[in-house]
Amino acid sequence: MKKWGVALMFCFLPFSLAQSAVNPDDPQSSILQHLDDIGVMSSDPNPDQLMTRAEALVVALRLGGIQIPEYKGQSFFSDTDPNQWYAPVVARAVETDILNTTHTHFRPHDAITKAEFLTLLFRATQVNLNQYTYKTNNIAQDIPEDAWFAPIFAYAKRYQIAELPSDQFYRPFETLTRRRAAIMAFRTERLFYGNAATKVFVELEAEIKQFITLLKAGDSDQAEFHLQRIIDLNDQLVLMRNNEEAVAANAVSRALTHFSESLRSFKFGNNLAALESLHLAAKQADRALKKSEVLAPFARDLSLLIEETLLSFTSPASSLFSQK
Repeated sequence: MKKWGVALMFCFLPFSLAQSAVNPDDPQSSILQHLDDIGVMSSDPNPDQLMTRAEALVVALRLGGIQIPEYKGQSFFSDTDPNQWYAPVVARAVETDILNTTHTHFRPHDAITKAEFLTLLFRATQVNLNQYTYKTNNIAQDIPEDAWFAPIFAYAKRYQIAELPSDQFYRPFETLTRRRAAIMAFRTERLFYGNAATKVFVELEAEIKQFITLLKAGDSDQAEFHLQRIIDLNDQLVLMRNNEEAVAANAVSRALTHFSESLRSFKFGNNLAALESLHLAAKQADRALKKSEVLAPFARDLSLLIEETLLSFTSPASSLFSQK
């Protein structure tokens, strides 16, 4: 059922497509507009309002291409009014095992939490979490390995679907705005409708983002753990896709390697070698910036880090080299 056309079958819902209200100056305007264009999530003049559980369920079903048949008036939860717009969606979600009836209440008007939204997205897009049930240790500071949502966040971490901040706290019970839900939906959509090469590319982006996030937080030692995975993923991507994205990914990988080498050289007082590595990193970052629109944001972040590092070289008080 991976066809965008099925999303149009939801147009009878109030939470449906309307004339685009995306602010072109919004930092996530391209994501918000894309989800509007493909019929997954309507644009909104206020994307920072909280998303309800009913709205989140609509987004998940649309993203998974799950059709809504004629509604027969079933009510599976005591607080789901069969006359409300969301009743057919809730019924279909129960029929397709996206929702279960273990609990008697659905709470359609409550704000959706991060853990709940990821659960809906992954069920609707048929994510197989079996392998992640055994990879639930060291996910984040606030994700116990025996928590019901641990495998969900293990998968989310691999592809950076839910962004993991540098403090290593996912905050699974945090309620979501429409903006943050849109970002997660967009990242899930790329995996669901992409091929094997797309998955490698998305994982590469996730690793690069974590590497840069940790460097910005001054945690270069933790960042080093991501570097080898970045190199491995880059090698896979080059073999799969010999195009500009592969070239850009290779450039980013080299830039990160040079950047990491520069930090090590600075630590050991070899400033000349550090500066040489920084200049090499800058050249590769600039190359990536020109080759791939998708990787351009990472290349820009890396370029800014290089500039900050050069400033740090003349200003020892900078926090960039502070160690945790």
